[in-house]
Amino acid sequence: MSEFENNTELMAGLSEVNLTNNRRIATRFIREDISASISGLGLFGMGKALAVTLLDISSKGVLISTDQPLNINKKITVTLKFKSGKAFPIKSIVARGSDSSLNEYGIDFERYNNDLGNYMLESQRKLIFK
Repeated sequence: MSEFENNTELMAGLSEVNLTNNRRIATRFIREDISASISGLGLFGMGKALAVTLLDISSKGVLISTDQPLNINKKITVTLKFKSGKAFPIKSIVARGSDSSLNEYGIDFERYNNDLGNYMLESQRKLIFK
């Protein structure tokens, strides 16, 4: 038996944790070597790319911050560019806005991008989870 299984106090504390409040489905990473931009904000999805601040990234989407207000359910393209020059344009949708005044937005990818996931694993130098 491990020392954790023997510790009834720890186990009692874990049983009190309400895991249903954690809506996160994927592990979020903080990457300082990726720049992000979004496009498709203008009329008919046209317009130039808008640089945004990438706060975190997961296999399902990104959390960004921008000075420009975004409409929820707006279809956009998120372009993630690594310091190596490799870029990944990904069709996405603005899923949610933050209640804070920081203009943070949760962006969901339309589908998984295996090439992005593989490249993120290959290029990972420092693991920072959120």
